[in-house]
Amino acid sequence: MRAPAQTDWRGVGVAFLAGVAAATALAKASPAALDLRSALQLSLAQVGWVMSAGTIATFALGVASGQLSHWRGARRLLRDGLLVLLVAGSLSALAPATAWLLAGRGLEGLGVVLITVAAPTLIASLTRRQDMGLAMGVWALWMPVGSMLMLALAPLLLGTFGWRGLWLVSALAAAAVLALMRGIPADVGEPSGGRLDLRVLRGAGPWWLALAFFCFSSQFFSVFTFLPTYLMSSLGLSTRAATLASALVPAAIIPGNLLGGYIVHRGWRPSTLLLLPPLLLLVVLPTLLLVPHMPVQMYLLLPLYGFLLGIIPTGIFTQAPLLAPTPPATGPILGLALSGQGLGILVGPPLAGTLLERTGSWTWPVLLLATALVGLVICALMLRRAGAPAALAH
Repeated sequence: MRAPAQTDWRGVGVAFLAGVAAATALAKASPAALDLRSALQLSLAQVGWVMSAGTIATFALGVASGQLSHWRGARRLLRDGLLVLLVAGSLSALAPATAWLLAGRGLEGLGVVLITVAAPTLIASLTRRQDMGLAMGVWALWMPVGSMLMLALAPLLLGTFGWRGLWLVSALAAAAVLALMRGIPADVGEPSGGRLDLRVLRGAGPWWLALAFFCFSSQFFSVFTFLPTYLMSSLGLSTRAATLASALVPAAIIPGNLLGGYIVHRGWRPSTLLLLPPLLLLVVLPTLLLVPHMPVQMYLLLPLYGFLLGIIPTGIFTQAPLLAPTPPATGPILGLALSGQGLGILVGPPLAGTLLERTGSWTWPVLLLATALVGLVICALMLRRAGAPAALAH
């Protein structure tokens, strides 16, 4: 595939908006938690499963996801993902019981993984080489931007339509991006064929990277799922105030992402981005969830937590090429990391919800989340060793 002479920024924007639509689908379970509990009589563990069920496809298809883009083509795969989100969100909004809702979340997860595979591939085909860093920097913001938008809209939607309104809005977001896709040239992102080569996964480095993503995602999504509920119970905030306060976390992730990219560009090792923020979070997280606060203190801790979190994914994504002996080998490594992320989201929130329900306290969940942060530090140290030979080879 030849690089275009000029970057199609409109097409890049459409691919980014597809990611934002996917993020709204993933993030909506957090502000909907209390309404879901009362409407469908769910336990905290079941609320955790509502969040996690959307990542089953990510866990199952992560390694093979790169081949999907080769076989189907990035443009068509992106359209497929948006169609899945539209259908799944619409049907889930009609869910009369938990099983129906969980099945819909699983289907939404398939749409999310198709989009997260296809969108960056499509962006690469629409972008000239000189603009690639900027275009991928835009793409990296899909999750925090989508989460922030959903948290900002949730109070109005919940007050008017209940939890079903959030599901319908995420479906409508997918429909809107589908309409915008007509402007992307039909000959962009065509199938390229090829066979998936997994030999690079025989080394230890890619598995440490996947474990790092598991530790990160299990910790973050456990907190994110139950944060509005925690703020309501600890500070006595209303549903609207707690949801808007929770939006401070993804809002602060955005500058964290940008700082991570900048300091890697300035010569820092990506593994350092996996090492230093978790060490600071081992102090910030217990302070956030276990120490009594006034609202002003909480409003300072929430963006600090999000900012430190935002640095970590940049380290994960920039570490992958250092583990690859050749550039094409980066794809399977990122696919394995994506599976680690999916498994973390699949395991973390239900386990945290079970501990919360059985103990009635955040003490044990915080110990669990601190263990994940320690695991991230260990992964960073191992990646410093694993990445060195590949870096020298490059």
